[in-house]
Amino acid sequence: MRVIATVSGGKSSAWTAWWAVNHFPKEDVILYFNDTKWEHEDTYRFLRDLEAFLGKKIVEDSDGRSPEELFYDMNALAGNLMPFCSKVLKAQRLERFAREGDLLVFGFGPDEKERAERTERRYRRRRVRTLFPLIEENVSKEEVDLFLKEAGIQEPLLYRLGFKHNNCSGGCVRAGKKQWKLLWEKLPQVYLDRERVEREVRAFCGRPVSFLKGITLEEFRKQGFPIGRQSKKVS
Repeated sequence: MRVIATVSGGKSSAWTAWWAVNHFPKEDVILYFNDTKWEHEDTYRFLRDLEAFLGKKIVEDSDGRSPEELFYDMNALAGNLMPFCSKVLKAQRLERFAREGDLLVFGFGPDEKERAERTERRYRRRRVRTLFPLIEENVSKEEVDLFLKEAGIQEPLLYRLGFKHNNCSGGCVRAGKKQWKLLWEKLPQVYLDRERVEREVRAFCGRPVSFLKGITLEEFRKQGFPIGRQSKKVS
């Protein structure tokens, strides 16, 4: 039986990889990372540190396309309401990698029980079992942080900059206004590149598509990042 521990580049998935290596024969465990090609360079440092600590190589898989390349192929721009890049570049890749009889171990936290239930149902139909140790053992974020500290592994840069997740260099299509504002403050070069992607895909599609509902990233920046009741146009 193959035990596939999904490693996303996030802290919780690192704990999950450690848990899997310590609960199953090491030779049966596969540490699986899906590279979207938009990951921050420090994510790869984090993965190498995790490999060294666990003494096990991480298998890296990829569709081969970045989200930007996928947008052109799909003639659409992904967003929070239509995050097809996550589905195509990550979920479908894992589904292809997994096979009947495998056990998939996910790093979903105690606050993601509904997500875990949906995932379990999807894989059950394919006769692939799933485990969610963070949920089953009610592991807190503080316990995950303690694990990394004791392992001597520095958390990914995005966490240190105030981001809640380590996805797509902070410029994830599912991000809300607060995260886009934070991205401009902490990693403005990434923000400007996402502006470019949005602008060029809009021109390619010939439609007023945008990552945020009703406003482009360029407009959001030039208006001074209005959020909530403060959403008044800046002249």
